[in-house]
Amino acid sequence: MRVLFISNGYGEDYVAVNIIKELRKIDSSIEIEALPIVGEGFLYTKNQIPLLGPHKKLPSGGFINNLRILYKDLKEGLLDLHWKQWEEIKRWSKKDGYIVAVGDIVPLLLAKLSSKKFFFVSIQKSVYYTLEDDKKINIQKLSKNKAKEIAIRTYLLEYFLMRSENLLKVFPRDFPSHLILEKARINSEYLGNPMMDSLEPENKIKIDNFYNYIKILVLPGSKIPEAYYNFHLLTDGILHLLKSRSDENFLFLTAISPNIPIKELEYILFSKNFIKDVETEDYILFKNNNHVLILTHAFSDCIHHAQIGLCMAGTATEQFVGLGKPAIAIFGKGPQFTKKFALLQKRLLGDSLFIAKNPEEIPKIFSLIYNNNELLEKISLNGRKRMGEKGASKRIAEKIYQITKV
Repeated sequence: MRVLFISNGYGEDYVAVNIIKELRKIDSSIEIEALPIVGEGFLYTKNQIPLLGPHKKLPSGGFINNLRILYKDLKEGLLDLHWKQWEEIKRWSKKDGYIVAVGDIVPLLLAKLSSKKFFFVSIQKSVYYTLEDDKKINIQKLSKNKAKEIAIRTYLLEYFLMRSENLLKVFPRDFPSHLILEKARINSEYLGNPMMDSLEPENKIKIDNFYNYIKILVLPGSKIPEAYYNFHLLTDGILHLLKSRSDENFLFLTAISPNIPIKELEYILFSKNFIKDVETEDYILFKNNNHVLILTHAFSDCIHHAQIGLCMAGTATEQFVGLGKPAIAIFGKGPQFTKKFALLQKRLLGDSLFIAKNPEEIPKIFSLIYNNNELLEKISLNGRKRMGEKGASKRIAEKIYQITKV
């Protein structure tokens, strides 16, 4: 059996890789290839998954939200890249096989145009984005027409592509989205959110010496140069927090995407009076008076150790919230983490995400959350409900295998 995974972003690649790993456990003879529409497919190559070319890093990182960014991508060969990718899909489709589209409309459209049987792992869209107050709506009692209306508003053109005869199954990211799609007569099944898989701690960061420190996650995002601007904002927020709570000791765990040069972040820290103290293979430790900031690629360690997050990221923020923890976001200037993106993420994550309009608001929001046990319990339940429990990748892989082996 041949399977082609098409994905369009770092988070989407992450989900695809998790499902591929589980498929390989089920049947190692499956011929699997991957086509990353955005980026260079780092996660695929890291996991020895063959790539169907070509692939290229573009200025937008896949977040085209204005004409200026679109122009930059076009100048760097966006149209030529996508045309060549489509040619590769057509070539691949001449033989028997199945396609798994992961993400949103781009991989879904390519899967539909291929004329092959396909699956759709929908991790970007959710009815939480659409419903103004999901707590007051009983989805179970909605009529088919009302469910269809919500589905179209949520998924737009994706809704019509999901009605394809070649679609074998849609795997939505949350249960409310599944209920809406199912009522709208889309072939949907909710098996959990694969973004919550493979997040076990690697124990690369030892924090035994920081037992009494308040542990804060810092996520500047994975897009360059946006991540540098985000890090400036986040460290400004950190300085405001330190000033407001001078009697506390803080440990800031900064999870850096592998594609971001740490040197650039070091310069930002030096400009804000952080001093490099320790450097190991897995992390660099900085000090500011009694406080500590760590730069590391060990993302899973960071999200498990941290109590509260300062986050300007997409998938990574959602994964942290899915562990039942609160996050604070600051409005950025994009291309990904804009004011609009932050407000949509707030709809998606609900009570687990707090919005700061600027770094100066961080101390006030932190004080609202920290040691507020009643609020923290509410946040914990909400995060796990919104993001689901781990194990979805295995369940989705089993369902794909079951359907294709019939």
